[in-house]
Amino acid sequence: MKNTYFTSYFPLISILLFSASCSLAATAYVTELLQTYSIYNGMLEFLSANEIRIGLFIVFALIFFMLFSALKLIADTITELALLFFSKDPEGENLKKIRIGSVFYLGSSLVSLAFIQQPLFILAVILIATLSYFIFIVYKIQATLSLVSLIGFILFELIFWFAFVMAIFYVVIKLYNSIMASLPV
Repeated sequence: MKNTYFTSYFPLISILLFSASCSLAATAYVTELLQTYSIYNGMLEFLSANEIRIGLFIVFALIFFMLFSALKLIADTITELALLFFSKDPEGENLKKIRIGSVFYLGSSLVSLAFIQQPLFILAVILIATLSYFIFIVYKIQATLSLVSLIGFILFELIFWFAFVMAIFYVVIKLYNSIMASLPV
Protein backbone atom coordinates (compact mmCIF):
# COMPACT_ATOMS: atom_id res chain seq x y z
CA MET A 1 0.00 0.00 0.00
CA LYS A 2 1.34 3.44 -0.92
CA ASN A 3 -0.36 5.42 1.86
CA THR A 4 2.27 6.69 4.31
CA TYR A 5 -0.18 6.45 7.22
CA PHE A 6 -0.86 2.73 6.75
CA THR A 7 1.49 1.73 9.56
CA SER A 8 0.54 4.57 11.92
CA TYR A 9 -1.61 2.34 14.13
CA PHE A 10 1.06 -0.39 14.52
CA PRO A 11 2.69 1.21 17.59
CA LEU A 12 -0.63 1.43 19.44
CA ILE A 13 -1.44 -2.21 18.70
CA SER A 14 2.08 -3.21 19.74
CA ILE A 15 1.80 -1.30 23.01
CA LEU A 16 -1.59 -2.90 23.73
CA LEU A 17 -0.31 -6.41 23.01
CA PHE A 18 2.91 -5.96 25.01
CA SER A 19 0.86 -4.49 27.86
CA ALA A 20 -1.51 -7.45 27.75
CA SER A 21 1.26 -10.05 27.79
CA CYS A 22 3.19 -8.31 30.56
CA SER A 23 0.08 -7.73 32.66
CA LEU A 24 -1.03 -11.35 32.31
CA ALA A 25 2.41 -12.47 33.48
CA ALA A 26 2.36 -9.95 36.35
CA THR A 27 -1.15 -10.99 37.35
CA ALA A 28 -0.11 -14.64 37.58
CA TYR A 29 2.99 -13.72 39.60
CA VAL A 30 1.14 -11.43 42.03
CA THR A 31 -1.67 -13.96 42.48
CA GLU A 32 0.94 -16.57 43.39
CA LEU A 33 2.60 -14.11 45.74
CA LEU A 34 -0.71 -13.28 47.41
CA GLN A 35 -1.40 -16.99 47.91
CA THR A 36 2.07 -17.54 49.35
CA TYR A 37 1.55 -14.84 51.98
CA SER A 38 -2.05 -15.98 52.68
CA ILE A 39 -3.53 -12.67 51.59
CA TYR A 40 -5.43 -14.21 48.70
CA ASN A 41 -7.84 -16.15 50.96
CA GLY A 42 -8.76 -12.94 52.79
CA MET A 43 -9.41 -11.21 49.49
CA LEU A 44 -11.70 -14.08 48.44
CA GLU A 45 -14.08 -13.08 51.24
CA PHE A 46 -14.79 -9.81 49.43
CA LEU A 47 -14.20 -10.66 45.77
CA SER A 48 -14.41 -13.74 43.62
CA ALA A 49 -11.24 -15.24 42.11
CA ASN A 50 -12.18 -13.92 38.67
CA GLU A 51 -12.78 -10.42 40.03
CA ILE A 52 -9.34 -10.44 41.69
CA ARG A 53 -7.63 -11.58 38.48
CA ILE A 54 -9.53 -9.08 36.34
CA GLY A 55 -8.79 -6.26 38.78
CA LEU A 56 -5.09 -7.12 38.87
CA PHE A 57 -5.03 -7.42 35.09
CA ILE A 58 -6.61 -3.98 34.62
CA VAL A 59 -4.20 -2.34 37.06
CA PHE A 60 -1.13 -3.96 35.51
CA ALA A 61 -2.37 -3.34 31.97
CA LEU A 62 -2.72 0.35 32.77
CA ILE A 63 0.73 0.50 34.36
CA PHE A 64 2.42 -1.30 31.46
CA PHE A 65 0.49 0.74 28.90
CA MET A 66 1.75 3.94 30.50
CA LEU A 67 5.30 2.57 30.72
CA PHE A 68 5.46 1.44 27.08
CA SER A 69 3.77 4.62 25.85
CA ALA A 70 6.28 6.75 27.72
CA LEU A 71 9.19 4.70 26.38
CA LYS A 72 7.86 5.04 22.83
CA LEU A 73 7.49 8.78 23.24
CA ILE A 74 11.04 9.07 24.57
CA ALA A 75 12.42 6.81 21.82
CA ASP A 76 10.68 8.75 19.06
CA THR A 77 11.87 12.05 20.49
CA ILE A 78 15.47 10.87 20.81
CA THR A 79 15.49 9.41 17.29
CA GLU A 80 14.08 12.61 15.81
CA LEU A 81 16.50 14.70 17.84
CA ALA A 82 19.40 12.58 16.60
CA LEU A 83 18.14 13.02 13.03
CA LEU A 84 17.90 16.78 13.63
CA PHE A 85 21.51 16.90 14.79
CA PHE A 86 23.09 14.54 12.26
CA SER A 87 20.88 14.41 9.17
CA LYS A 88 20.69 16.95 6.41
CA ASP A 89 17.12 15.97 5.53
CA PRO A 90 14.83 19.02 5.80
CA GLU A 91 11.87 17.22 4.19
CA GLY A 92 11.71 14.33 6.68
CA GLU A 93 12.29 11.55 4.15
CA ASN A 94 14.26 9.57 6.75
CA LEU A 95 11.25 9.53 9.06
CA LYS A 96 9.12 8.13 6.25
CA LYS A 97 11.75 5.46 5.59
CA ILE A 98 11.91 4.26 9.18
CA ARG A 99 8.16 4.35 9.86
CA ILE A 100 7.71 0.79 8.53
CA GLY A 101 10.09 -0.38 11.26
CA SER A 102 7.14 -0.50 13.64
CA VAL A 103 6.44 -3.91 12.08
CA PHE A 104 9.29 -5.29 14.25
CA TYR A 105 7.41 -4.30 17.39
CA LEU A 106 4.07 -5.49 16.05
CA GLY A 107 5.46 -8.93 15.25
CA SER A 108 7.32 -9.21 18.53
CA SER A 109 4.24 -8.14 20.49
CA LEU A 110 2.36 -11.03 18.92
CA VAL A 111 5.22 -13.37 19.83
CA SER A 112 5.24 -12.06 23.41
CA LEU A 113 1.72 -13.41 23.92
CA ALA A 114 3.16 -16.91 23.65
CA PHE A 115 5.49 -16.27 26.60
CA ILE A 116 2.98 -15.23 29.24
CA GLN A 117 4.30 -17.90 31.61
CA GLN A 118 7.93 -16.74 31.18
CA PRO A 119 8.26 -12.98 31.88
CA LEU A 120 12.00 -13.01 31.14
CA PHE A 121 11.26 -14.26 27.63
CA ILE A 122 8.86 -11.34 27.15
CA LEU A 123 11.66 -8.99 28.15
CA ALA A 124 14.01 -10.80 25.76
CA VAL A 125 11.48 -10.42 22.93
CA ILE A 126 11.21 -6.68 23.63
CA LEU A 127 14.99 -6.29 23.66
CA ILE A 128 15.41 -8.28 20.43
CA ALA A 129 12.71 -6.18 18.75
CA THR A 130 14.43 -2.99 19.92
CA LEU A 131 17.82 -4.13 18.65
CA SER A 132 16.30 -5.21 15.33
CA TYR A 133 14.50 -1.87 15.01
CA PHE A 134 17.70 0.04 15.74
CA ILE A 135 19.64 -1.95 13.13
CA PHE A 136 16.79 -1.34 10.66
CA ILE A 137 16.89 2.42 11.32
CA VAL A 138 20.64 2.59 10.83
CA TYR A 139 20.37 0.54 7.63
CA LYS A 140 17.59 2.72 6.21
CA ILE A 141 19.21 6.08 6.92
CA GLN A 142 22.85 5.19 6.32
CA ALA A 143 22.65 6.15 2.64
CA THR A 144 21.61 9.72 3.48
CA LEU A 145 24.25 10.34 6.18
CA SER A 146 27.98 10.77 5.98
CA LEU A 147 30.14 8.34 7.95
CA VAL A 148 30.75 10.91 10.70
CA SER A 149 27.03 11.74 10.91
CA LEU A 150 26.11 8.04 11.04
CA ILE A 151 28.60 7.42 13.86
CA GLY A 152 27.25 10.50 15.65
CA PHE A 153 23.68 9.26 15.24
CA ILE A 154 24.53 5.81 16.62
CA LEU A 155 26.56 7.21 19.53
CA PHE A 156 23.85 9.74 20.38
CA GLU A 157 21.25 6.98 20.62
CA LEU A 158 23.49 4.58 22.55
CA ILE A 159 24.80 7.18 24.99
CA PHE A 160 21.30 8.49 25.72
CA TRP A 161 19.84 5.04 26.40
CA PHE A 162 22.86 4.00 28.48
CA ALA A 163 22.58 7.18 30.58
CA PHE A 164 18.81 6.76 30.87
CA VAL A 165 19.06 3.15 32.09
CA MET A 166 21.91 3.98 34.47
CA ALA A 167 19.97 6.92 35.92
CA ILE A 168 16.95 4.71 36.56
CA PHE A 169 19.17 2.01 38.05
CA TYR A 170 20.83 4.62 40.30
CA VAL A 171 17.50 5.97 41.52
CA VAL A 172 16.19 2.47 42.27
CA ILE A 173 19.35 1.59 44.22
CA LYS A 174 19.19 4.87 46.17
CA LEU A 175 15.52 4.29 47.02
CA TYR A 176 16.23 0.72 48.06
CA ASN A 177 19.14 1.78 50.26
CA SER A 178 17.10 4.54 51.90
CA ILE A 179 14.24 2.16 52.62
CA MET A 180 16.61 -0.44 54.06
CA ALA A 181 18.37 2.21 56.19
CA SER A 182 15.07 3.43 57.61
CA LEU A 183 13.94 -0.02 58.76
CA PRO A 184 14.33 -0.62 62.48
CA VAL A 185 16.60 -3.65 62.55
